[in-house]
Amino acid sequence: MVDLSDTPAVDGHCHPLLPDPRAISPERLLDLFSEGRPGTMRAHVPHTGYFHRALEHLGRRLGTAATVEAILDRRRTGGGELGRRALAESRVSRLLVDTGYPPEAMALDTMRATLACGIHEVFRIERCAEALLARKLRFDRFLEAYRAELTAAAGRAVALKSIIAYRSGLAIRSWPVEQTAAAYRDTLEREVAAGSARLVEKPLLDTLLEVALEVCRATDRPLQLHAGFGDPDIDLLQSNPLLLRPVLEDPRWAGVRLVVLHLAYPYFREAAFMAAVWPQVFVDLSLAIPYLGPAVAPPLTEVLSLAPSSKLLYGSDLGGLPELLAMSADWARAALGESLGWLVDHDAMSTEEARRVGGQILSGNATELYGL
Repeated sequence: MVDLSDTPAVDGHCHPLLPDPRAISPERLLDLFSEGRPGTMRAHVPHTGYFHRALEHLGRRLGTAATVEAILDRRRTGGGELGRRALAESRVSRLLVDTGYPPEAMALDTMRATLACGIHEVFRIERCAEALLARKLRFDRFLEAYRAELTAAAGRAVALKSIIAYRSGLAIRSWPVEQTAAAYRDTLEREVAAGSARLVEKPLLDTLLEVALEVCRATDRPLQLHAGFGDPDIDLLQSNPLLLRPVLEDPRWAGVRLVVLHLAYPYFREAAFMAAVWPQVFVDLSLAIPYLGPAVAPPLTEVLSLAPSSKLLYGSDLGGLPELLAMSADWARAALGESLGWLVDHDAMSTEEARRVGGQILSGNATELYGL
């Protein structure tokens, strides 16, 4: 076991806090431990390893019984300082926050005033495009406005992010302007008829992703891409990062750094291979670490054995409560320490090298990639 307890962590992919993290209900707390639709998994969440591990961890941290009632009561009476202290104790130095989800969340400026760590924005491109639909612009004007919004966002955010894997999959290609314009008109008609601004038309989504690639190339910002498992509305087969190969082989995008999120689980071998052969591909470890807990060590060891350590980045994909962000950092150190320890035991690296690699993954790589 390599000791990484003194290594600071940069959470390279997380979500905002709840508007009032101290007022969370028991039911809402259960929803934070499932990717299922809100309210649908509450009977089963208490029987997951993730939830059990989290209650034990939070109970120890807060000095109370490992029950939902005791933990929420301690959080209500302890004040906002508990969350602030948790992140400090867990050495979380910076949070890179996807402001695209959830829609009702604490503003970044409030988070900055609340927490004792750096807070940086990650800008979600689909949320930007959906907000522009309300203006019902002509298609060419819509693209101009969208490009301008992304360019402005790149001036303040450390990265752009896409969830195209959820909507139409990662098999992205170029489309004729006529087809993309027709898809845009269909989107506007559907919004008027059904009141939904959700983008689902593939020609339009692929085109918006290409514009984001252009903006990232011009502004030298990385693009984070959801891959692997997530909410039940994702087609898991279409979220395999290997589908991005045409994008990676396109010389237009050779200089755009792509961050494959969530260890692409269960496609972690594919993600590691991609990081090993394409210089612009990086792999984020979020979501897999909290959900798998100790079981993340075997896939993580495989990834460490194949992918360059300079291209792996810690992240949690958690949000809502600051204590959960702190908890994930603690678990990441333990999982990394175990995987790196296995490699040391098998003469793949020295203990000193393992500690250096752990520092890279926990904070060094993100600091360099995102220019923190």
